[in-house]
Amino acid sequence: MTEASHFFADVSIVQVEAYLVSKAWFMDGSVGSVGTLWHRDGDAVAEVALPRHPGVRDFRKRFNEALAAISDFEGRPVPEVVADVLLLSSSLITVRVIGADTAHGTIPINDGVLLFTKAKDLLCAAALSMYSKRKQFSGQLPKDAKTYLDSLLLGQTEIGSYVVNVIAPLSPPRPASEPNAGPGGPVAEAVTLNLVNGLEALSKAAAEFSDSRSLKAFDAAVERGVSANMCDALVGFSGIERSRDFEVRVSGAAGPMFEGETKVFSFDADTVAAVQKASDYYKGDYTLEERNIWGFVKKLDRPKGDEVGTITVEAAIDGVERSIKIMLQPDEYHQAVLAHDTKAIVACSGSIHIKNRRATLLNPTRFRIIPRDQLF
Repeated sequence: MTEASHFFADVSIVQVEAYLVSKAWFMDGSVGSVGTLWHRDGDAVAEVALPRHPGVRDFRKRFNEALAAISDFEGRPVPEVVADVLLLSSSLITVRVIGADTAHGTIPINDGVLLFTKAKDLLCAAALSMYSKRKQFSGQLPKDAKTYLDSLLLGQTEIGSYVVNVIAPLSPPRPASEPNAGPGGPVAEAVTLNLVNGLEALSKAAAEFSDSRSLKAFDAAVERGVSANMCDALVGFSGIERSRDFEVRVSGAAGPMFEGETKVFSFDADTVAAVQKASDYYKGDYTLEERNIWGFVKKLDRPKGDEVGTITVEAAIDGVERSIKIMLQPDEYHQAVLAHDTKAIVACSGSIHIKNRRATLLNPTRFRIIPRDQLF
């Protein structure tokens, strides 16, 4: 099998024609009814004979010869030419993982499987958020999103680190009136734009979180296409042990939605940790570190015979009223009983674990009744 035939299935006649035009070739002749001849101004030697359609005799051989002719003219391998042909009419999403065990272009098999799975998950998340902006997606994919994912291709890997190249061929525009069609224009181009917007918003939010330690930094990113699904895909790129840095590079053909400029997003260990925090936050399962709470004791609970008891305090957390459970030692529980009976306000410190609608104060310290004269 020749070098050209190995890559033959990756490109179409229309894509090669578009590439030739972009490189200043022009069609000025034909080979009967089976092919077209392409030349360049001022170059009497350079010629590409391109078959007209897959039904012609010896189509594979003739198409391979056309790719080889372009390769010879440009002085570079066929795979590089094919990659540029595809990029001219496709979006390219590259995930590069960086680690001592990937320097020679290899990766442990479990992390490799995870990497390919999460690459698809990333684009799935970007496709889903075209239709609605949510913190987390579940359920069946819209028809267009499934069609888009089925159209994705895996490109050649690269040496120097472990790299996954995902090629998203551009598709024709969809009718804007089609039910659940999402935004108009080519799906692949729209997903590429949405992915870039999401990665930009998430990178900004992660930096803000690192400075403020406030999970509220991730709220605005949802409207830019970020979701728990996107976050989980990105965290997966760091490996099962979450020990690798990585970068996501997005490039594509210029169009009405996407400029065609390559965007690069880098993720180190600190950024991955922040993205994991964002995922937990979007799923409603997260911890607010080092908080002071105060409020009324709403409920007391100590099983018969036990010394340790649990109370429920009504308190405002980031402007939201929550019922927070606190486990207390005997002396503190006794104070809580007194506060409940006298309707006094209590205070306590610790980290608040929030899961769905429930909240628990972890490692509670400094439980106390607040004297009325200290309330104002």
